Amino acid sequence: MKTFISLITLFPLFAQSQLAFDSLQKELHAPADANTIFCDFSFENRSGKDVEITRYEPTCSCMSVQINNNGKLKYAPGEKGIIRANFDMQSYSGKVDKLVNVWLKGDPEDKPSLNLVVIVNIPVLVEISPKTVEWSSSESMSPKTIKIKMTHSEPIKVTSATISNPIFTVELKTINEGKEYDLVVTPVGKSDNKVGIGTISIETDCKIAKQRRQMAFAIVRNAPVTSAVTSGAQQGPAPVAPAGSVE
Repeated sequence: MKTFISLITLFPLFAQSQLAFDSLQKELHAPADANTIFCDFSFENRSGKDVEITRYEPTCSCMSVQINNNGKLKYAPGEKGIIRANFDMQSYSGKVDKLVNVWLKGDPEDKPSLNLVVIVNIPVLVEISPKTVEWSSSESMSPKTIKIKMTHSEPIKVTSATISNPIFTVELKTINEGKEYDLVVTPVGKSDNKVGIGTISIETDCKIAKQRRQMAFAIVRNAPVTSAVTSGAQQGPAPVAPAGSVE
């Protein structure tokens, strides 16, 4: 068993010895208004025999993958290539991790030799904290506050805040116009109708369309609340550019 585990651990190292990559993980820093970004993984066949790439796939539909030299898959000793991951980030902000799997000839169907990791940091211009406020149906339905802070160099105003479920009310309070707001959420349903979830839509006048609307959530559960639900759709930066073909 120990031998089997050791072989699994060394498998990526064996693949790396066939195709030597400049790095298996890269971190990018994108402008807030960028819709696409690409990341290049350069490699070289440093083995003494031909190496063939049989398959390469991203793990998310928001990515596409290309190989240079018109998709060249077989590399003789000493030959170099580039795998480019194109990331469509129009619906993302914050820190996002994505994966590209690469199979070499002889790899099992379910075990690619290489996992290329792309970490993309997309500035969050409208920070919502927490993303979700929760109550247990057995607790007091006291108001809870969602903080809204703008991190952009220009002011961003909240123009409206609405919630989808009438068992909640939301009240928007301006702390610093264009910079900071409080959103007070209160369950107001009758005692026999308090369990439910509401989607909060926060509209702003942000000039960058993909960050103009923000979402938050309010939940009343039957079970006691054990922890708040939060979400966060963020060494060296790599060059940032629109997606395109590899020369």
